[in-house]
Amino acid sequence: MRFFKKHRFLTIILLVFSFFLYENFTKAVDYDRNTEKESNHFVNELYKSDDSIYNNYLSEEDQKMYDLILSMAKNYQIRKVIPLEEYNCEDYVDCSDFIDTANSALYVDHPELMNYAGYRWRYHNHILTLSLQYSYHLPIKDTIGLLRTEKIIANIEEKTKNMTDQEKILYVYNWMGENNTYDNIFTYLSKNQSIYNVFVKKNAVCAGFAKASQIIFQKIGIESYVIQGSSNVEHMWNIVKYEDKYYYFDSTIAVSVKNKNSLHYYDGLKQSEMNYYTVKFPDWYPKVEKTNMFEIQ
Repeated sequence: MRFFKKHRFLTIILLVFSFFLYENFTKAVDYDRNTEKESNHFVNELYKSDDSIYNNYLSEEDQKMYDLILSMAKNYQIRKVIPLEEYNCEDYVDCSDFIDTANSALYVDHPELMNYAGYRWRYHNHILTLSLQYSYHLPIKDTIGLLRTEKIIANIEEKTKNMTDQEKILYVYNWMGENNTYDNIFTYLSKNQSIYNVFVKKNAVCAGFAKASQIIFQKIGIESYVIQGSSNVEHMWNIVKYEDKYYYFDSTIAVSVKNKNSLHYYDGLKQSEMNYYTVKFPDWYPKVEKTNMFEIQ
């Protein structure tokens, strides 16, 4: 007690800091108690995956590669030699196709991987090596990032609980635009591809925004999907369901344009502005409409 009386200024700082930690990282958040934690595909409480792509669209070889990449990502592994015969690959190109398909499926099924950013492969001296890329290499960041993300999403759930579906979709779009910046410096590096960058660093690129949007949508009751494809360049965005129809949702535009008074700020909600997008693995997704989902005021 004497210490705190003698160092009142320091005591005030400690109290303020403790309150900040409690409010932003450690305050209790309700979990989904139905999450199947015993599953090998369980990652964390942020997202309840049904592994729909894994279960419905992948070949046995794709599934085996998917399981490998997911296991590596959950355990922060960086490299692994891929024995071609073990994965039924005729050659390294065949195996690289399995890797690409499995990686794309993981983006859709498991956006909750806090720091997974992607992969590279190398074939040298008849050896195929798979290397995973992460936004960071400190596991403690996963714990801190997860706590912070849970708090943010809980706050979004509270603010949107009485909203209509249209209002919820618009809210998520604006939230992304107001709370993030687009990383123009390290655009093509792994450090900005994850949801950690969106919820904690608030600086990411399309992959982070699409996966973060997917997690939020599930929590607030909007059916959605992560999509990998092209908008003249490689890109990731979402599909959202509204009034029993499906539309593109591209929050990267909100983050990139920023100014709500711009004619282009809401283009990421206007299907007519995204009809030229092309989808990788289109069979994985419901067919989208060609017209806009709702009027943007």
